Amino acid sequence: MKVGSPWPTRGTRRRPPVMTSVAALTAAVLLLLGACGGGSGGAGAGAGAKGTDPAATVTIGQILEPSTLDITRGSGVAIADVLQNNVYQGLLQRDDTGTITPALASGYQVSPDGLTYTFTLRPGVRFHDGNPLTAADVVSSLTAVIAPGSTNPNAANLASLASVASPDPGRVVLTLRHRDTNFTFWLTTAAGVILRRGATDLAATANGTGPFRFASWRHGDSITLARNDGYWGARAGVAKVVFRYITDPNAQNNAVRTGQVDIGAIADADLINSYRGNPDFVVVRGTTTDKFTLGFNAARAPLSDERVRHALRQGIDKDGLIKVLGTGVRIGGDVPPSDPWYEDLTGIDRYDPAHARALLAQSGHPRGLKLTLTVPTIYPTSIAEYVASQLRQIGVEVTIRPVEFSTWLTDVFAHHDYDLSIVDHVEPRDLGNYALPAYYWGYDDPRTQALYQTGVQASSDKDRDDSFRAVARRVSQQAVSDWLLLGESRQVARSGIRGYPANNTSQIYDASKIVVTRS
Repeated sequence: MKVGSPWPTRGTRRRPPVMTSVAALTAAVLLLLGACGGGSGGAGAGAGAKGTDPAATVTIGQILEPSTLDITRGSGVAIADVLQNNVYQGLLQRDDTGTITPALASGYQVSPDGLTYTFTLRPGVRFHDGNPLTAADVVSSLTAVIAPGSTNPNAANLASLASVASPDPGRVVLTLRHRDTNFTFWLTTAAGVILRRGATDLAATANGTGPFRFASWRHGDSITLARNDGYWGARAGVAKVVFRYITDPNAQNNAVRTGQVDIGAIADADLINSYRGNPDFVVVRGTTTDKFTLGFNAARAPLSDERVRHALRQGIDKDGLIKVLGTGVRIGGDVPPSDPWYEDLTGIDRYDPAHARALLAQSGHPRGLKLTLTVPTIYPTSIAEYVASQLRQIGVEVTIRPVEFSTWLTDVFAHHDYDLSIVDHVEPRDLGNYALPAYYWGYDDPRTQALYQTGVQASSDKDRDDSFRAVARRVSQQAVSDWLLLGESRQVARSGIRGYPANNTSQIYDASKIVVTRS
């Protein structure tokens, strides 16, 4: 979820609710997500590249810091943002373009029925404390995630995993309950991180296998990572990376301008524009998985009537909202362009206030209706005010109810006591929420549920993509939600720095490819 900004900037987002208990959800929002932005690496990234300074320290401006370093218990991406791929690694890894490549595994094979994945471990990998990576570490880590009563907040990602075993020291076998076409993707999330067996004190330190080792944490200020010179792969391009937490946007801007921060999380359009034409800085935009969603409570009248939902969608000019905010991309469904099954659905329920009023009349509301819009206070008021203003023009009087996020979790997510709600669903590949009858939208459609399961258990990526594409189209055609915009990521970096991630689609800030040009 966003904090204080209608567009993603690394360190400003909260993880959306995808778990089933209010207690787990409350924990999930204690940590804030970041939104990547920045320049892509390009050629020459890496330690010792020609003209670069391998002894450099790069400071990255963030907004909210994690409350713990325990990636097995703390939810939200504030932890993974800093530690995953930098300190901790999985069998596989994913970059900000969505490309999945081997990490701690050198390769893997899948059985013909799609139920058995056999991973060959990369030889010569050591944890930062000097101990070698073993198959027992992999078995221990993944078994803990799927164990009954698991407290891992990302356990649902590996729901299809039935067992983990090691037939010999160099291989690990993962057996699934059913075919899962997204399984390798889920292994690249925090649920797939491999820790040393028996690791302790995870809340205050980290012992991983990645290109950086954990160096220090100055609570309320920064987390520092130092290059792991014993890394099994390509050495990191800089000696140290400092993730510095600055909550005030003006202070963040000043830190960038004065050189205290090398890569800054700056979202404000006016502040961003002030860097245009300045040769000392680079401003780069990237894509995200931030879907600002207007949720409809389809389980109760009048929103149980599909015609009413279509009317609301057609009554909101999304292009106008993007213009007001100065950022964002139109999407017509829950799937962002970064997903393989993306389809442009913006032609469904185009802005048409006259037809919206006609639909309301057809549904028995010729004089309009009254609805309440419940919005967490972590969002700018301009979004809800814009939506209310647009709907007023088609005869819908909207009362905006701002609430603390904890209240939103209880009233909206848990008890489904709402009419309309706006939240930022940041999770990648979260289309499955529409196949959950108990989810807070109150959407229970057996056909959608069957299509989604067909996609999950498909025998090929093409069949998967066709099924998921059909799900997204059906959900949009039934006006289950309205998607106000897809967020964009933006950062400002000092000239001469390269290799930082451009997009915020992986919820991981891979700092290993950052390089600094010698001055």
